[in-house]
Parts: sequence; structure tokens; C-alpha cells
Amino acid sequence: MDLIDQPGGAAKVTQTLDEARQHNPKATLFSEAVVNFVGYEHLQSGDTKGAVEILKLNAVAYPDSPNVYDSLADAYLANGQKDLARDNAKKALEHLQSDTIDPEVLRKGIKESAEQKLRQLGDTP
Repeated sequence: MDLIDQPGGAAKVTQTLDEARQHNPKATLFSEAVVNFVGYEHLQSGDTKGAVEILKLNAVAYPDSPNVYDSLADAYLANGQKDLARDNAKKALEHLQSDTIDPEVLRKGIKESAEQKLRQLGDTP
């Protein structure tokens, strides 16, 4: 986890995850929630590029989680990458349709957050 928080660390952890998944396709190296937290810490400190890289790692590690795409959309939006923010907000909504893991209150929050970003970007959710 310490490596993720360092410059270039997200790329190194992505490589380690890829290597681990060659041996075990379901391998996980970290908690989705912890990486999400670290990504938002970077956003709050103004390191939008770092936040994008960290939250992209979470999307690679947890590709079925609507929350990782909503968070990544926040990072892209903060970094001025509106098209990628829009794409990831839409991915969050798409993944919500099949999400049976997250509690209802979290699913509702993700839905509201993604829809709000889409409206902000001039899209209809």
C-alpha cells in the first residue's frame, strides 16, 4: 500500500497485480476501499494526476465495482478530462444495474453522484 502513494507507484502496483493475476486470476493485493480513500486524499490535496492514476488502478483491480468508476469520474473531472469523466460516470451507472454486492444505501449514493456528474457535463443520465 505504501508504494501506491508514491510517484509512479500506481503503475508499479498495476504491474505487480498483473503478475499476480497470471498465477491466480482472482488475486487481490489491496482493499478497494483503502485505495479509493488514498485516491480521494490525492484529489483533496490537489494532486489530480496522481488521483487519476491511483483510481485507475482500482478500476483495473475491481472492474465490476460501480464505485471505482464513479470515483475515477470524479478524478477525471477534477483533472479537466471531461470526456473520460463522462465515460466513467456512465460505466458506474451501467455496473450498478448488475451490482448485488454493495448495500442499497451505497448503490443509491453512487447513482446520485454519477447522475449529478452527467448533468454537470451536460448529459442526461
